[in-house]
Amino acid sequence: MKKCLFALMVLGVVVLLAGCSSGAKGSTTTSASGDTTTVTSQTSDTSGTSDTSDTSDTSGTDQGTTASSDTTGSTDQSTDTTTQGDTTTTLSGDTTTTTPASGADTSQTATHEQTGTGLSYSGSWKTSSSSSASGGSFALADSTASLTIRFIGTAVSWIAKESPAYGEAKVTVDGGTAKTVDLYSSTTVWKHVVWSSGSLKKAAHTVVISWTGKKSAAATGTNIDVDGIKITGVVTGRAQQGNSKLSYSGTWKTVSDTSASGGAFKYANASGASVTIKFSGIDLAWIAKTGPDYGKAKITVDGTKTYTVNLYSKTATWQKRIWSTGLLTDGAHTVKIEYLGTKSSSSTGTYIDIDAFDVAGSLG
Repeated sequence: MKKCLFALMVLGVVVLLAGCSSGAKGSTTTSASGDTTTVTSQTSDTSGTSDTSDTSDTSGTDQGTTASSDTTGSTDQSTDTTTQGDTTTTLSGDTTTTTPASGADTSQTATHEQTGTGLSYSGSWKTSSSSSASGGSFALADSTASLTIRFIGTAVSWIAKESPAYGEAKVTVDGGTAKTVDLYSSTTVWKHVVWSSGSLKKAAHTVVISWTGKKSAAATGTNIDVDGIKITGVVTGRAQQGNSKLSYSGTWKTVSDTSASGGAFKYANASGASVTIKFSGIDLAWIAKTGPDYGKAKITVDGTKTYTVNLYSKTATWQKRIWSTGLLTDGAHTVKIEYLGTKSSSSTGTYIDIDAFDVAGSLG
């Protein structure tokens, strides 16, 4: 009996151990398989977290910050600009320049005939009549010649005749890189816009159209012409230093020089020298020579607003637009420029000079 009980107990232990062993293997296999799948998945997820697309997003954020920084830079630049009355004055070293601020409307577009006020021709131009031309005539050149257009505004276009006998011209805006314009056409074309500036900053601009004497192989001549000028803004005319409507006081001397506007300029270097300019319009700009021996001048506008302008520069510069009133209310105005006898520490003298004035309006 005891032997039977002992045998049964041994058999139960064996069965129990076998069951436990079998269960442990199954659990380990299932768990291991599951863990492996899970780990593979997690490894993939982790890779996804480190994916370069996330880095790209971060780079995108940095670019956004850079853009913001650029904007801040523009703001910083604008801190160099101060507004005084109707004139925005930008200071750059010892040079004072001005741009229109407020006042008259310069957004209107108008076409000016080739004979219009403010268009300044030099060289050999001839007037040719034709019922097909704008206004019944146009200006024609076939030798050294140029046209200068000065205006305050945002755009300008050149209207011309094109022809088999026409050649090439060059156009510059504010003294920038020259652009070649070919007026050749296999058939005659009238009142064609042959060149446009595109959108410009609202400011004073100077456009020069020049004959080059060059042509395309197909052209039979080198003529260029001006039929009209389309301007968004206000045309300005140039009054030379010797204009009878300028009122000088004190001692001024006239010097001839081909670099000066009109071939001459006036200078002063003694107390009491001044010039008074009366005009009807919206803007007056002072054109002058600057140099290493030039000093400062006082400007008074309409008896109330005063400015100091420094004509010093390290080297001589000619026909420089050194100051303007900015856009004023359309009407009668008076500007007075006075010799001060003062200078910057870099200058070797106190000269001031008058080369010309650009007037958006007319001298009074």
